Amino acid sequence: MTVLDFLRLTGRSWRTLLIGVAIGLLAAFGYTQVQPHVFTANSSGFVMAGPAAEGGYINGSEAAIAKAQSYLPLITSRPVYEKIAQNPDSGLAEGQTLTGRLTASVAPNSNLIEVQASADSPAAAVALANGALQAMADVISDLESQAGGGVSSVTVLPLQDAVAPTSPESPNLRNNLLIGAGIGLVLAYVFVFLRKALDVKVRNSKDLASAAGVGSLGRIPKSPQLMGKNRASNDADAIAAESFRRLRTNLRFASVDEEIRSMVITSSNAGEGKSTIATSLAQVLAQSNTPTILIDADLRRPTVASVLGIDGSVGLSEVLSGQISLEDALTATKTPGLYALPSGRIPPNPSEMLGSEAMRSIIRLLSQDYIVIIDAPPLLPVTDAAILSTRVDGVVLVATAGRTRREDVGAARDMLSQVHGRLLGTVLNMVPPRDTADGYEYRRNRSYYVTANKKGMPVFKSAKGHVDLLEPQPDTNAPATISLAPRANVAPQNAGQKAQPQAAPQQTAVAEPPLSNAAPSESENAPTRRSRRGA
Repeated sequence: MTVLDFLRLTGRSWRTLLIGVAIGLLAAFGYTQVQPHVFTANSSGFVMAGPAAEGGYINGSEAAIAKAQSYLPLITSRPVYEKIAQNPDSGLAEGQTLTGRLTASVAPNSNLIEVQASADSPAAAVALANGALQAMADVISDLESQAGGGVSSVTVLPLQDAVAPTSPESPNLRNNLLIGAGIGLVLAYVFVFLRKALDVKVRNSKDLASAAGVGSLGRIPKSPQLMGKNRASNDADAIAAESFRRLRTNLRFASVDEEIRSMVITSSNAGEGKSTIATSLAQVLAQSNTPTILIDADLRRPTVASVLGIDGSVGLSEVLSGQISLEDALTATKTPGLYALPSGRIPPNPSEMLGSEAMRSIIRLLSQDYIVIIDAPPLLPVTDAAILSTRVDGVVLVATAGRTRREDVGAARDMLSQVHGRLLGTVLNMVPPRDTADGYEYRRNRSYYVTANKKGMPVFKSAKGHVDLLEPQPDTNAPATISLAPRANVAPQNAGQKAQPQAAPQQTAVAEPPLSNAAPSESENAPTRRSRRGA
């Protein structure tokens, strides 16, 4: 991991790191509150060696310094403890131990001895420090008297009594808070690195491309306008609309050798947004003056009819079973140039119907004049999408950022490979707008995707009216309706006669009457189902 990767990981995980620091601070504060408070007081005195008139203790003679150093261990000796216990002013309670509460030191190059005492209150610390210094002086005097035949050559002269401390020595709240915050930050980083190492979900386009083995065709942002009843309005969010236009552009260059006329939109598991992407992609294709047909081939959980707001009671299943013709099942949508073939009734054998020769004929017939987008069931639960992948020019695999598992993407790729399906690329759906790891450029350039109101002021909330200059624009002078019939290969007989269309290609198990561009006869003036449905 490089420094840049570490900084990016820190930026993405700042909330986790902040929570770790906060937990560390709370833990340190709680630990400080439950610990007993210890107050420390210091008293000092000079060690005098020889007659006082010589001023040895003032001048710091070598004999006095040596004596002071030699008597330091006495501070923790039993005689000193007994002297302190006998002194009623020492502040020592009955049965209270002195272990670890007294220390003594000598100032460098001097005969000044300092005694430090610790207690649970300032007054007790002061009394213990003064009493310990006096007890140490008495013991030293006794020892020197015994060694000198009753005359002591060393005297400890108290210099400064202890002063009551204003704050406890321990616990130190400030130091504990700093230590707690540091430990919390380290543990948070450990958690972040472990989560990254053990993460099995697709987080960005690199993860998806690595798992699928193909490149990314687009990234769709997470937007409230693409959820619920708003899924049919892909232009409600300017950033989302631009992401679908980029997907459209990338699909047009996904194949170099041949044009992609039909494709399946699927995912590894259910609920990853394949139907929303299929619908929005079909809409942006139609908006670029490309006649498009959207087929709802999810015969188990169809959603296209409800998303587009059309009648889905009759559709693909009735066409495949020969109950109605393909022309009668096609339905015009609110988007000019976009027609939909709903799923119809849910059949008992969806896989067999989608794998029939009739389905192959429908796709072949429609792809002659239209771009065919097929919304298929997810790959892992059922085999429908794998079957359809052998009938189309390519497959687009959809995955959800932070939800789809990488192993599921790999399993879906393997299923397509086993049936020799062609995987055109992947689409990462519901990308967090501020995901810096994926380099989501739309959010950084959001000010570019705006429109203007009547006064010329920018409007950020809508992208309606946005003109994509990189794609072919619809002809405003073209007829409002587009014929649903495939283009007929016509050969004019002479200049004075109208061209007569050839018969539509024959298809298996699909009863479709021949379509003609000639004027209808009187017997044909009755409204048909296609005209009633707005074709």
